Amino acid sequence: MRILSSLILLLLVVSAVVAQEAPPTPPPADPAPAPAVPKLTRMKLGEFWYGMYPTSGGTEGYVHVVLRDTAQQGVNCDFDLHISDDGWEYEETRQITFDAAWRLTYSEWSSGMDRILAAREGDAMVGKSGIDDLRVEVAKDAMTGMGYILAAAMAQKEGATLKRHQYSEDGGLNEEGETTFVCKGNEEVELPEGKVKAWKYVMQTADGGPALALWVNDAREIVLVDWQRSLMKLHRGNTEELFKPAKKFLSHLEPRDKTKLVLSGDFTNVGSVDEMWKLWATGEGLTKWWPKEAEVEGKVGGKYQPTWKDQDGNIVWQLLGVIETWEPNKKLGFSWKWNTDPEDAPALHVLVEFEQQEHGVRVKITHSSFDPVNDDQKNRESLKGGWEAFCSKLSKLDLSAKAPDKDK
Repeated sequence: MRILSSLILLLLVVSAVVAQEAPPTPPPADPAPAPAVPKLTRMKLGEFWYGMYPTSGGTEGYVHVVLRDTAQQGVNCDFDLHISDDGWEYEETRQITFDAAWRLTYSEWSSGMDRILAAREGDAMVGKSGIDDLRVEVAKDAMTGMGYILAAAMAQKEGATLKRHQYSEDGGLNEEGETTFVCKGNEEVELPEGKVKAWKYVMQTADGGPALALWVNDAREIVLVDWQRSLMKLHRGNTEELFKPAKKFLSHLEPRDKTKLVLSGDFTNVGSVDEMWKLWATGEGLTKWWPKEAEVEGKVGGKYQPTWKDQDGNIVWQLLGVIETWEPNKKLGFSWKWNTDPEDAPALHVLVEFEQQEHGVRVKITHSSFDPVNDDQKNRESLKGGWEAFCSKLSKLDLSAKAPDKDK
């Protein structure tokens, strides 16, 4: 018993000595500092008018922007766009609101029959996409495409950067990844008022697509935006007169029948029905005015496949059409369904009829099987604009130039 007691006492003494010699437990490390958030300065508020100028020359339309305070010391931007060109026109309105901490609190986009709007509710944007309810969880630094206005609030210093998670207004607020703004320095730009000095910012999306370049003057006004296809230039006065509604090439027949779209046009640049047939019924002919590539199998049940690819050769859009009517120089019919459509989506149908005229060829297009009550009506309106644009292009096609002789 004495031996057991002595052993226990010895163990207690050893434990005490070890505890005295052990190094003290270090205090917990300080948490890593949160990344610095770039400081934003309120841009100049007010009403701004811009002209839209195609990079190829000419005037395309106008943009009207209104920046104003909100009751919560935030900033609201209203954006109104009207552009047109040969055979088409496009109009849209957008709205975006940031609070005093530059959080996205409201977004709205509308064009034609499409409309999407959402307001912040906690960590989500809640609203409507057409007639459907919309709820999207968003990052704290969320913005939409209209967030390009943040460049006017950034530091005016070469190398200044800003990162934001971007969401697409016209895609149901789908996340598009992180967008980065970078200030490239100060340079001179040409405006209607003359040459001015401005800070250049480049807005690059995460998908590596074309960057958006914009210039901001010292007064924090956005004076120029390069939209790739058009330049948006600040004017010091109303620019509504720059918008010229497009003259319609096609006649819209039977507009009250919502189940179909019936269009007709007289092509004076095409002399014979035989020539027009080849422009519609051969892959070589189609690529002169519609897709970049096309495959046409000249028989009922054959393929009718216009195709558009990206710069890497990947198919972006492809019409998976099947020929339903094949009467050379008279009628061509095919089904209409895209590679991006759901498998169970019903196909539409197109019938093209050709008629010789004294001064050219009349073409009648009947696009049918639209549902008269659901979202097909938005699709019907969109296709009307698409046929107008491409047929207008076809009406200007120069067929007089002969292909080069391959033997020479």
